[in-house]
Amino acid sequence: MKKLTLPLALAATLAAVTLGVPAHAQDSAESKILTHQAVGEPRSGGDTLEQAPELPAGASQDLLPVTGEDHGRYYKLPAVDEGERAHVSAQLIVDPLNQPTSRESIRLDGELVTLDGKQCSSRDNVRISRAQFDGPALLTLDTGVKRTDSSGGCLSQNNDEVYLKISRDGLWQADTEIPLELRVIVEPAMDPTTLSGLLPEKLPPASLSVDAPAEPVSGGSGFATATELAGTSVSTDSVLPFEVKYYRVHVSEGQRLNYRLTVGDSREASAQRLVTAAFSPLLSDQIMDRPSQALEREQVGSSVTRNTLSEVSRDLVDAHSSQSWLRTPGYYYITVSGAARDPRGLSPLEYELAVELTGEATASDHWEPASDLRGAEGTSLGFEATASNGWLPSTAQLGALLGGVAVALAGFAGVWFLGRRKRS
Repeated sequence: MKKLTLPLALAATLAAVTLGVPAHAQDSAESKILTHQAVGEPRSGGDTLEQAPELPAGASQDLLPVTGEDHGRYYKLPAVDEGERAHVSAQLIVDPLNQPTSRESIRLDGELVTLDGKQCSSRDNVRISRAQFDGPALLTLDTGVKRTDSSGGCLSQNNDEVYLKISRDGLWQADTEIPLELRVIVEPAMDPTTLSGLLPEKLPPASLSVDAPAEPVSGGSGFATATELAGTSVSTDSVLPFEVKYYRVHVSEGQRLNYRLTVGDSREASAQRLVTAAFSPLLSDQIMDRPSQALEREQVGSSVTRNTLSEVSRDLVDAHSSQSWLRTPGYYYITVSGAARDPRGLSPLEYELAVELTGEATASDHWEPASDLRGAEGTSLGFEATASNGWLPSTAQLGALLGGVAVALAGFAGVWFLGRRKRS
């Protein structure tokens, strides 16, 4: 038996060196990163204002051309009536496994312009890289209320057409077309006679008192597929590196959204940290003290608690602060991301998500943004990431590799035994 010690030890060593993966790699190799698949009717943005396609209310998708190919892509927003306003968001759906050794980034810029090409609202931009892959690559823009008696803004007596201009910059995936999900929400005019005239005060941070058994859930891959959570609930889930999970909670007027994210015991997880953010029904992230917060995987049992700035109230329609984004009842969104830079394998990072609505809900039949954010579904422009795309071999590759190692070891063992017999 002792004569087998050297070949067996060598076999174990050679297999470990050759594979460079942990013992559970075969299980991990079957894991898949939940990826965002673009929804909506495919539309090709125009190279000029004259070529811009109209974006109807709902979701659309496009492929953003490579960096530097053009100065931007243009889309025409739908016409709105007096007192209405249009909200538009653009979400870049980046494949994190494309150019996995890159240390560069992608920057997405958006602005609203009038027919003469002049900017008419604040710009928005987002930058993403493998080191900062920690949430939706989303930007949001707002035309403001249409007022024909005004001489300024995107929609005024001097202008009735507004266009979205999208451009990209940066070296990461500069030669790759990237899926872009566009969403338009038209907010109706507010009837001032239906308002109370009382603005809710900005509230201090508050802890959660929810006491409920934790239920396992699986978050969605985007806003359109977000998993719905009850107003008082505790859930458990996990994320892989570069994965973003989406949840939604219905918040009525008079209610405040509160939630708590807690790190599970998964110190060997491939993602380095959890990053969480929250969004209004109009997809603005300006509804809490900070747009996002993070927890390291080693902080087992640690939590962050987040609360909206105040209760939801339609009276906030004219507020000149972040609280104005809390004027709309409807589905609010929570995201949890698995941030990573150079992950090893696909081991999940577990967490607990507790949700609690406080305040007194006001029953009303007032407008809410559509609960279905899918729009007309067209051809998917997203991507799919599996373990075999990057860090670990697939089961088939693993078997073939082990087979090759076994053959080589068998040959080596034969030579070794012959050598031993000759020496004897």
